[in-house]
Order: sequence, then C-alpha cells, then structure tokens
Amino acid sequence: MIVREMPDGRLLCIHQTSHALMAASFCRHWGNRDFARPEPYDITLLAIAQHDNGWYEWEQQPELRPDGYPMDFIHGPQAETKLDLWRRGVARAWAQHPYAGVLVGNHAAYLYQGGLEDVTDPSERRLIQAFLDEQQERQDLLRARFGQDAAMARALRPAVLESNTRLLQFGDSASLQVTIPWASRRTFPRCPLDGEGTFVSIEMEHGDDTITFDPWPFDVDHFDVTIHGRLLSQRRFDHAAAYHAALAEAPYHCLTWQVIRPE
Repeated sequence: MIVREMPDGRLLCIHQTSHALMAASFCRHWGNRDFARPEPYDITLLAIAQHDNGWYEWEQQPELRPDGYPMDFIHGPQAETKLDLWRRGVARAWAQHPYAGVLVGNHAAYLYQGGLEDVTDPSERRLIQAFLDEQQERQDLLRARFGQDAAMARALRPAVLESNTRLLQFGDSASLQVTIPWASRRTFPRCPLDGEGTFVSIEMEHGDDTITFDPWPFDVDHFDVTIHGRLLSQRRFDHAAAYHAALAEAPYHCLTWQVIRPE
C-alpha cells in the first residue's frame, strides 16, 4: 500500500498492484535512436506490470500502524511476511512466463542485497539469504530448461538480465517518485542504454502534473501516466475493521501526469 497525503489532509490509499501497472506505463515507450528497446519486450513489460502482485491478498485486509494510521509498504509488514509476499509474486509471474518470474525475483534480490548490511538481526539475515538463494536457483532452473532456445539464452545472459531488471527498477522508482511523492528531482543510476550491459544515469523532474526525463529514453515526445486509489477523509482508526469498512466506501480518485520531452 502507498499512502499519499493530499493537500487537503485526506489520504489516498493506492494498491501496490496499481503502482506496478503505472511502472509499466513508464517503460512501454522505452527505446529510440539512443536507447535500445528491451528484449524480450512483451515478457519484460509483463514482469514490470506484475512485479508487486504478491501484495494482492495483504491489500484486501491491509494493516494499521500502531498509532492507527494506515500502514504503507515502507513501514510494514514484518520482514518474514514481506518475504512471503515477494515469493508469492515471483511464483505468479513465473506461472505466466518463467522469465517474468526471474525478473521479479531479480528486482527483489537487488533491493534486499542493497540493504543487507544494515540488517542486524541474525535470523532476519538468514531469511533474506534463503530468499536470495531461491532466486538464484530459479535462474539456474530457467537456464537449464531454455538452454536450447537462442532468444531466451540471450535474454538470460547476465548483462541482458541486469538490463531488463534495471528497466523494471526504473519504472518502479519513477512511479514511486511521483506517487508518494518524493523529491521533485532525482537521478536514477544504471538505466539500460543498449540492453547489453551499458548503463547511464537519467534525471527525472516532476511537478503537480508534468514529468520530464533527461536524457530522453522514449520513442514518443509525450505520453500520460495515471494511477488510482481510494480517498479517505479519516486519517486514523481504532481498529482494522473500521479501516477496511472506510476503504470499501471511499471514492476512487485518479492522479495523472503528462510525461514530456524536455526542450
């Protein structure tokens, strides 16, 4: 869950699955004279659009923080539960296409590897390491099963696999940047340039309803991205049942930005 504080004090509660669809919108037009289109295109876009589908069940019965404020993905749930969400999401993506499952697992692995040094609880470290090992096993299994498929063998080369995973992370980060929202300007490192392991940094800048990227990695000069959520007037709840009832009755609200090539 993403919980966005609106200017009037209301809360916009956005599902991770909706965020993932918006992440794919940022990547659908990727590729021009300077930036290579991801390959395999359809499967990579599938992975981006499905990368948070493991949250589906949790978001049907979302939790509250100790102070009664709606819990977002940053503040919970607990580590073991969150790892299980990732496992479920990887398995679902894998069922649609194993390469999509590997990309989702790779994305999660990058996130956990980046913060592993900060985890001080030995039992939590073991849980994370077990999850990382599982993702490597999935990669090995896919290589064994598709070893004779030339296109898939190329897609599984480490440089190509990282390129497609980094594209997923670009879409993920761009969506979060405007939805939460975070700072109006951010530089994304390691954005895929040639799809073969060459990466560049891209600067994103966003306002209330526009977004720009420099350099421009897309094949069109502008496009729209949209996300929806439930708009809550109440900010804190005495118990989860009251929160769930308020969510069920809350009106939908959409946010839209135009992504524009900088002048």
